[in-house]
Amino acid sequence: MDYEWQDLLILLSINFMLYAISLIIKNTFPVDFVWSMWPPALLYIIYFRDTPPNPLTTRLLVVFPLVMVWGFRLTSNFLGRGGVGHEDWRYADMRVKFGKHFWWISLFSVFWGQTIFVWGVCLSFYKIVSSSDHWCSTDWCGLFFSTSGILLETFGDMQMDNFINLKKQKKTEKKVLDTGLWSLSRHPNYLGEILFWWGIYLFQAWFSPAYVVGGPIALTCLFLFVSVDLMEERQIKSKGEEFLAYKRKVGSAIFLLPPSLNSKLGTFLYPDTKYTTATTPK
Repeated sequence: MDYEWQDLLILLSINFMLYAISLIIKNTFPVDFVWSMWPPALLYIIYFRDTPPNPLTTRLLVVFPLVMVWGFRLTSNFLGRGGVGHEDWRYADMRVKFGKHFWWISLFSVFWGQTIFVWGVCLSFYKIVSSSDHWCSTDWCGLFFSTSGILLETFGDMQMDNFINLKKQKKTEKKVLDTGLWSLSRHPNYLGEILFWWGIYLFQAWFSPAYVVGGPIALTCLFLFVSVDLMEERQIKSKGEEFLAYKRKVGSAIFLLPPSLNSKLGTFLYPDTKYTTATTPK
C-alpha cells in the first residue's frame, strides 16, 4: 500500500478515536486540533520514514519552517481564543439541527469529513520530500503564496482580536469590523488559508501527479461555497442590517479588492434592502 493511503488510514483512525472521546464528553472540540497539528506532524513523518532520510533540499528547508509556523500560529490562535472545551458554533448548530442523530452523523460530517480535506491538501508533502529537483520558478511562487497566506491570517486575526477587545471594553459601538484587511475582503483569513495551501502545492506542481491539485481545489471550494455562506448566515442573524450594509460596502467575500471597487461590487450584488425577518436565514 502506498504511503499516502497508509497515512489516510492513520488519520481516519485518529479522528475515530477523537470521535469516541467526543461521545463521552459530549463535545466535538478535540477535532479542531487535527487541522493545525496533523500537517506539521505528517511532514516530519514523511521525511524521517525512510532510512536514511531524503537529502535536505532547498525546497525542504523552506517548506519545513513554513508549515511549522503555519501550524503553530493556528494552534496558538485556537488556544488563545478559548478553544479547549469550546465546541465550534458550526458543530453546535449541527447538534441542535440533527438532535438524537448527531452522535452518528458527526462521525462522517465533522470527524471523517474534515479528514478528507486535511489529507487532500497534504498530498503535496510526499513529492516535496522525495524530490531532488533544483529550486525553480514555481518554488518562488509557492514561497510568495504561502508566506502571503500566513501574513494575511496573522494580521487579519490580530485586527479582529483588537476589534473584539474594543467591543468588550465598550470603546466602539460598531458590530462589524470594516477597516484594515476587513475593508478589502469580508474573509481575509479564509483567503490566507487558501493562499497558504496553493503555495504548498506550487512547491511541487511541476513533478506531482495531476490528482494532487484536487487538494487545494477542494479546500478552495469548501471556503467559497460552504464556509462563507455558513459564517454570513450567522452574522446576519446576530448583526442584522449592519452586516448587510457591510456586505454592500465590501462586496468581495474572499479576494482583496480596493474600497472603491468593493463598494461598486457590493452595491451590484447586494441591493439596498432593509433587514427584516424576510432576509433572515431560516
